[in-house]
Formats: sequence, C-alpha cells, structure tokens
Amino acid sequence: MTPEHTALQRPMGAHMPVSGGLHTSLIAGKAIGCTAVQLFTANPRQWQNAPLSGDAVRAFREAQEATGVRFVCAHASYLINLAAANEVLERSRDAFRAELERARQLEIPWVVVHPGAHAGQREDDAMAHLIESLQRILEETDAQHNPVGIALETTAGQGSTLGWRFEQIGAVLQALGKHPRLGACMDTCHIFAAGYDLRDAASYAATMAAFDAHIGIEHLKVIHANDSKKPLGSRVDRHAHIGAGEIGAQGFVPLLQDARLASVPVLLETPEARKMHAINLQRLRCLADGQPLEVQVTVLFFGHYRDYYPAPCVLMVPYGATVRELAEQLAAQDVRLSDLLQYCRFAMDTEYVTPDSALVSDCELAVLPPVSGG
Repeated sequence: MTPEHTALQRPMGAHMPVSGGLHTSLIAGKAIGCTAVQLFTANPRQWQNAPLSGDAVRAFREAQEATGVRFVCAHASYLINLAAANEVLERSRDAFRAELERARQLEIPWVVVHPGAHAGQREDDAMAHLIESLQRILEETDAQHNPVGIALETTAGQGSTLGWRFEQIGAVLQALGKHPRLGACMDTCHIFAAGYDLRDAASYAATMAAFDAHIGIEHLKVIHANDSKKPLGSRVDRHAHIGAGEIGAQGFVPLLQDARLASVPVLLETPEARKMHAINLQRLRCLADGQPLEVQVTVLFFGHYRDYYPAPCVLMVPYGATVRELAEQLAAQDVRLSDLLQYCRFAMDTEYVTPDSALVSDCELAVLPPVSGG
C-alpha cells in the first residue's frame, strides 16, 4: 500500500473541546480537517455528571451526519481507577458504567480508558482488581446489549500507573478471553516514555513486534499520536507537538505508513488545541503521505535591519533546518541580509542559540546586530 493510500483511508483527527455542547467537538473538528474526533462526554475531573438530555443526543447525531466525521471515540474520566483497592474502586466502576452508557446513547463505538494505578497495593493485586472490574462491567453491559467497546490505553508508567508494559495489557486481554469488546489504545508519547523506541524504522519494527507478541495488532483500536517532551524511558507523561519532541517527526513515519494499521484511527492529544491541532494534523498528513515536513518560523529583525523589515517575517523552512540555513535563505532573497551570520546573534523564543541550532516549529527568531544590545 502506498503512503498516499494509507493517509486517505485512515481516519485522522484530534481530541476536540466540547465547550458549547458535545456536538461542537465534531463541528470544530471538521473545520480543521478531522475525519476522526475524540471527546469527553462529561467533565473528566468530577465523579457525578448529569445524564445526557435528548436534545444533546440529537444534536450530536445530527452533527456527525452533517460533518461526515467517520470515527468518534470517547475518553473516560481521569478519576476512574478500575484497579483501586478502596472506596475509589466502586465509584470508578459506577463512573465507567456511566461512560459506556453515554457512549451507547451517542452511538460512539469505543471508550478509551487508562488501566488505573496500584496506589500502594501489590501490583498483582491491582491487576486482579482491574481484571475483575472489566469482567463485571463487560458481563453487565453484554446483558444490556451495549455494543460499546473498551480500549485500554498504554501509559507512560508515571507514578504507580499500570499499562506501561505491553505485557500488562496483554495479560488483561488474555484473562478476559480476548473479549470482542475489549481492545487497546496505543499512545506514542506514553510508550516512548515507557521505554519503547519509535525514532527510526528499526526501533519502530522492534516496538511493534513486542506489541504484537503481547497484545496483538488485531486488538489495536485507536492510536494517540503525540510527541514526547521527555526522553526515552523517562516514565514521565508530557505531550509535545508533532516533530517538536524527543520522538521527532521522522519517528512517526513508520507508524503512519504501516499498512497493517491503515484502518486504525489516529488522534492527536497535543497541547494548545485551539491553536495547534490544525498544524499538528497537517504535519501528520504530510508525514503519512511521505511529503517533506516544513516548520513555520517568525523572524523579528532589530537594529538597522528593522528599517528594511519593520514587521515580522513569517517563513516556512524544511523540518530540521538550522538558523544558519535560514540566514542563508534570507540572504538569497535580499542581499541586504547577506551579513547576518557575520555580525548578528540569534535568539529563539528569547533564548540565545548558535547558527547550527535546529529551528523549532512555530518559534520566533530574533536577529540581533551588535547595536541592539541584549
């Protein structure tokens, strides 16, 4: 399968905000080019939420029909811990039952949920609680003919969280007989922070071989595409913009061009949703299509150069381009800028950098001649 076919067939989008109603997530997603949307169906930081109104359900279904968004999934509340050992366990089970019921009403096929945390228990005991929770809830909802699936999300291993090793999620699937309504959600930031490398084709192949061996590629239902602010194996969960983190843009290419995953939806959960989701989504599509990735740089001139360019200059440069290469590009466009490298210092987002520093996407680059001080 060619990269172009992969990008066209796969639903791709982002986790979208729901201010103004659940249906607005689909409308906003469509506006930035999403063919897939993830959302919270209730406040993710509180236990009790009002039932969905008939009007809210109708508006959501009508918006999906109108926008043509092909895939929608819900993300469960952050409070839910199906592996807990105390009073939190029953509250979590009840809250997750409500998540599945809301998804059923909205005709959302999958709910993504974190496996939980042991919070001081023995890890084996926490795993047993998680398995028991899922078994109970699957049996109950099977009896109610609720078709909504549960996608266990890989985690970074921060704190006492479970699910940071593929073996843990695989053990849950195995214990529950690989129930058809149970699957996995793979988050690229999380697995990278957990120690699974993605930065080149060989590393990606090894990581996916491990995923297939312990979980099974056929059980992968959703992909969260996020770069990582923290290094490989850090076990710290901090999402970064695509190409602006430790994984790097090229680390997403094997994933996005893997024909085995061509029908698995890819969803962003990167920071600054309103400003950056459209940009990150375009980056993913470029990488999936095998197109060179460009970064946007805003150049601010100081000193006498401001006489030539009083307003900021917004330029697109190839991903990985350095300050030196940008200065050479500017000199080629305007001979008055031919001495930038000889005389000027450069600051990227207020920090001084060398000419050989790589440009970061959506940065501001200040060009500072000696008379500018600083």
